[in-house]
Amino acid sequence: MLLTILPGLTVAEAAENAAADEKGNSKSATVLPEMTVTADSEKAAAQTATEKYKLPAVTESVTKEKLEDTVNVMNTEDAIKYLPNILVRKRYIGDKEMPVSMRTSGTGSSARSLIYADGILLSSLLGNNNGMTGSPRWNMVSPSEIERVDVMYGPFSAAYGGNSIGGVIDITTRMPEKFEAGGGVQSAWQEYDVYGHTDTYDSQQYTANLGSRHGDFSWRFDVSHLDAHSQPISYSYLPTSSGAGGVAVTGAVGDVDRSGTQRIFAIGEGNIRHTVQDNFKWKLAYDITPTLKASYTLGLWQNDESGGFNSYLRNATTGAPVNSGLINFGGRNYNLNSGPSFASNDYQQMHWSHGMALKSNTGGIFDWELTGSVINYGQDEQRAPTVAPNQADAGGAGRITSLKDTGWHTVDAKGIWRPDSAWGPHHVSFGYHHDLYELNNQQYNTSNWLYGGKGSLFTNSQGKTETNAVWLQDAWTFDPAWTLTLGGRLESWNAFDGTNTGSNGRTINQSNRSDLRFSPKASLAWKPTDSWKFTGSLAQAYRFPTVTELFQGSNVGSGGTANIVNPNPTLKPEEALSSELSGQYFLNEGSLRLSLFHEKVYDAIYSQTTFSPATNSTLSYAQNIDQISTYGWEFSGEHSNVGIQGLDLSGNVTWAHSRIDKNAALPSSVGKLQPRVPEWRASATATYHVTKDFTSSVSGRYSSQQYGQIDNSDVNPDTYTGTGSAFFVVDTRAKYQLTKQLTLSAGIDNITNEKYWIFHVFPQRTYIAELKFNY
Repeated sequence: MLLTILPGLTVAEAAENAAADEKGNSKSATVLPEMTVTADSEKAAAQTATEKYKLPAVTESVTKEKLEDTVNVMNTEDAIKYLPNILVRKRYIGDKEMPVSMRTSGTGSSARSLIYADGILLSSLLGNNNGMTGSPRWNMVSPSEIERVDVMYGPFSAAYGGNSIGGVIDITTRMPEKFEAGGGVQSAWQEYDVYGHTDTYDSQQYTANLGSRHGDFSWRFDVSHLDAHSQPISYSYLPTSSGAGGVAVTGAVGDVDRSGTQRIFAIGEGNIRHTVQDNFKWKLAYDITPTLKASYTLGLWQNDESGGFNSYLRNATTGAPVNSGLINFGGRNYNLNSGPSFASNDYQQMHWSHGMALKSNTGGIFDWELTGSVINYGQDEQRAPTVAPNQADAGGAGRITSLKDTGWHTVDAKGIWRPDSAWGPHHVSFGYHHDLYELNNQQYNTSNWLYGGKGSLFTNSQGKTETNAVWLQDAWTFDPAWTLTLGGRLESWNAFDGTNTGSNGRTINQSNRSDLRFSPKASLAWKPTDSWKFTGSLAQAYRFPTVTELFQGSNVGSGGTANIVNPNPTLKPEEALSSELSGQYFLNEGSLRLSLFHEKVYDAIYSQTTFSPATNSTLSYAQNIDQISTYGWEFSGEHSNVGIQGLDLSGNVTWAHSRIDKNAALPSSVGKLQPRVPEWRASATATYHVTKDFTSSVSGRYSSQQYGQIDNSDVNPDTYTGTGSAFFVVDTRAKYQLTKQLTLSAGIDNITNEKYWIFHVFPQRTYIAELKFNY
């Protein structure tokens, strides 16, 4: 409810003046400036989860306005790439496997972060990996509907489970207050140069949104169509030499593998992705009362994707491409069919998502909310050949990998009670959480990998995990400058119905598992002045094994894309002890923050991946590492109008020392750096508002060297399966408001054309142009 007050003018005087005007009298009404008073319920509705539930974690945010000015957002996950100590493993536009790396966890530990949109879980806790089962469902949110993104670091709130060890990403979206319509066209062109082979890959995206509000009812519809081409994601190498003779070839490129000890030859590129994706999202909301709102979200994601290859090999006599059969290179004979070295693949996917919420926002003594989400893999098939390319082109034999009917559902009930007492106000929050994750992963033989039906069963992996939790937390302001937050979370976890069938036809019914753990939390905040705030936090958290870590065992892909995944049904839960001391200084137009953090994880679950050039495949398995310790510091700051009007600066830098303390399973890893957690990570953005219609920005991202193996044996980072030497990537963006409705934007990501690898080669210089319409 908004009240407009005219200071110094009574209601009677206002009525008298208005009447005098209507009669044509000389007395005229006095025009005074308006003052807007916002009701408590409206303030409560606009609060973030951190504000509403008084969560103690350090939080960094980015708003819709800043995103439009500084970030080339092609997909939703781009929104967080300049926030402190965050890396999204986005290999190409349209990538469907994009986990998040945070302070103390790498991109292979996707289950150590939680991602929400309006209270609905986007994280896929089916897996703890950088594959499809572990990557978040970013596509449930359209970039155009983002209002803000808040990142809470660490597991310091009882409101979130142990998967918040790294942190929580909370996306807030907007609903229309009146009729609105919009649309946009984006185009991107990416340069590519690896092993002396160059190309340009283009992508286009078309978006539209429509929405309105009619009294208490509001609705919004978003649709997008993406047609994207990626750089190669994998590479093929000469297999082990054989004694048979073959055709003489040229074109193989010498290279050093990630261990730095073996001379190998790259013979071609694989997984050159062509992705066609369609996203549809419907969102409905109804104000049951001024303080009680119900909402429903329906999402549909469709993906038609193919992966091709390009052979470097040429017949030494005719110059024709060679991708199969027996060859002779450098005086040695090889059989390209023994991998196979080259293979295509195809994905057909359709995923449904449902989100429901009922929220009370009175801002008074008590508020509550009930949210639920359902994700279902309605269709999810990968087809790949098991024969050489010359036979595959004709529709030869292959395998079909299915995840149909895989998915999960979640339910959360929360409440907050705000009593006053003689010793200061309390904010007592509490809740109940339930989730169930179900894996259905079958592989079938097929006589025709392109169009054939499912033949005999090759492998089967099935299982479920379930968590039920209750939590309680009290933020007690016992002095105007001091707030003590104490909380705890009790979690009951179960794993059941685990079944594995191998290619030999043998079936193993895995034993059911259950566990009960309690996680205490404590935080003390001191705000001596309006400019300073100091916070110290301690927390324990348990991250239970995911259903794929426990039960998934399969061959994924073939040739250069092959990944043999082995389950481990005996995994223990991770136990994290986390602490943080932070100081914040608030400026008139900005803020500065310094945080010291420490984390010790017992029984850390890590998926070890070993790559074999001889078979051109990888082997992955999950294991417990006895103890990993991480400590470091993080500095973050932002300020508007620095030196001159319109110049905004923001930046952050993090140093983290993360090492393996104990590991009985692999003693050679003790004392080594935790994989995919760099010692240094930083980003910075400079934005200049040249005029009210024109804005330009420059951003930089830096990371020191990472390792991919737990024994840090991958000493050569700048090759396929290496995890990257230090890299510094610079991005630019310019936005011009052509008219009230039309906006033209252009930018360049990786303007310096930095070439860096994190297992895969990452995008090189990419040009982006965008035209948006909003009514």
